[in-house]
Amino acid sequence: MDWIVTLFNKLIEFMYQLLLSLITMLKDMVYWVVEQFMEVVNSALSSAVALFQPVDVSQYLQSIPPNVAWVMGAVGLPQCLSLIISAIALRMILQLIPFTRLGS
Repeated sequence: MDWIVTLFNKLIEFMYQLLLSLITMLKDMVYWVVEQFMEVVNSALSSAVALFQPVDVSQYLQSIPPNVAWVMGAVGLPQCLSLIISAIALRMILQLIPFTRLGS
């Protein structure tokens, strides 16, 4: 009768290892889905950046008269624009958190 007990113990150990393997498989599946989503986002961002590649901003900045450029620098316009752009980008990113409205 000892062989039945050992067989049952082996079956319990097998079921436990199977459960652990299934949990690991589910974790890996979630990681894979997140990785695929990030690859799609990465390709979308690279294509969005490629749209702005032909635009040469430096030619527009060089055509600003020196007096106007000095006043813009004195009042801190470049820093102000970078703060506003980063705030808008951060707000858009935070709006994509689940269970929040996109319009708030």
